[in-house]
Amino acid sequence: MRQIVPPLVLIQKILEQLKPEEGASYRPTTHCVQIQQPEGVLLYHTLTGELLLLEGKEAEQFQKLSGSVPAALTGLILCRFLVPQETNEMALADLVRGVAQRFPGKDNFLTKYVIFTTTACNAKCFYCFEAGAETVTMTEETARAAGKYIAEHCGGKPVHIEWFGGEPLMNPRVINVITDYLRLQGVEFHSRITSNGYLFDASTVLRAKEAWNAERVQITLDGTEEVYNRRKAYVDPEGSPFQRVLGNIGLLLDAGVQVTVRLNMDENNEQDLYLLVDELAERFAGRTGFGIYLRVLMENLGVEPPSYTEDVRCALAAKARALWEYFVRKGIAEKRTLRQRPTFYSCGADNVNAATITPEGRLGRCETTCERGIWGSVFSDERDDAVLRQWRERRTPEELCRVCAFYPQCVRLKECVARSEHCSPVEREERRLRLRQAILGTYEAWKTTDRV
Repeated sequence: MRQIVPPLVLIQKILEQLKPEEGASYRPTTHCVQIQQPEGVLLYHTLTGELLLLEGKEAEQFQKLSGSVPAALTGLILCRFLVPQETNEMALADLVRGVAQRFPGKDNFLTKYVIFTTTACNAKCFYCFEAGAETVTMTEETARAAGKYIAEHCGGKPVHIEWFGGEPLMNPRVINVITDYLRLQGVEFHSRITSNGYLFDASTVLRAKEAWNAERVQITLDGTEEVYNRRKAYVDPEGSPFQRVLGNIGLLLDAGVQVTVRLNMDENNEQDLYLLVDELAERFAGRTGFGIYLRVLMENLGVEPPSYTEDVRCALAAKARALWEYFVRKGIAEKRTLRQRPTFYSCGADNVNAATITPEGRLGRCETTCERGIWGSVFSDERDDAVLRQWRERRTPEELCRVCAFYPQCVRLKECVARSEHCSPVEREERRLRLRQAILGTYEAWKTTDRV
């Protein structure tokens, strides 16, 4: 067997190394993702973070394993890819995660921010999670207070900012105010922008790159030109918004800013997205920094959850998998690699180092809402610790969690508005596809790395 990625150091410190016991019966761990490759089978352990490649006879023996372990595979016991039949792996994952969170080295400095420059938007997407919300735009006074708050609470560490909205580029002046302040204070920062891409031009791209330290822009595309223009419903557009956005993607890539295109799929646009993938591949395949990924709208932000049956959800999951495989073959899938740290939190909502800043300067927990999870303000050091604790509370695991390979890396929060109450086939499929991308991306990087 060949080790592609070693286990996470922190997890190694917590787990005792298993030792083979003569006569014991073993099985593959539940927390293993397998991916067949021409040269063998990749095994990724979602608890320990280790990635292995089994080749030839070892791969064959692993696939046929039943109880007793061949001598060639005893090493898989040491690294917990094989575990005793009676092992309660769900309880073990809970124990490890709980102990890991108590290890020293963590701090409470706020270094990750999602900043709503405005809740206004120049598009009227029917699925927008902010539909009907009051339009509020950040003032320069609030922006200065936000910059000051960030500088005073980052502990001298680098800061990551996501500019969000609404459409964040409808209020670029406050981005200038905040970034100019941080630069004057000597705060190291970088940013990304979640945008529909319409309001970029050459000067904005240059400022994003050089002044806002923007490393990446995420842009959503819902279909080919006619479908996209109809679904986005821009207010008073000039020409074709679709063509304008594609042109702006090119400007961003030319400037060295990564562009991640998010494909929003539902039952109405699934087939059209194949045509969109063809168009994007023809235009951007091979461009450094370009990639796409997929989300299914029915399980995502914004829409009041309809009463889909489990069969419908399974069908949508299958369609998502087929579309993902299609754009992977086209060579334009977003580049991913495995995380080299344990999964302690779900997102910014339960991350002690993260906060959202609303247009009014309120500090919140979740990027999908300006109204809930408010625990403080950039104008004060007061904080509501009860709200912070509330947003870290997790949902009770479901029965299917006991046999789910993703459980060690899955955190479901009680207050989450982005996911349905119960884990759906669509959510599991999206997680599986993202992890598969990361495993294969890591493996491809390993194959091209010089090793002594």
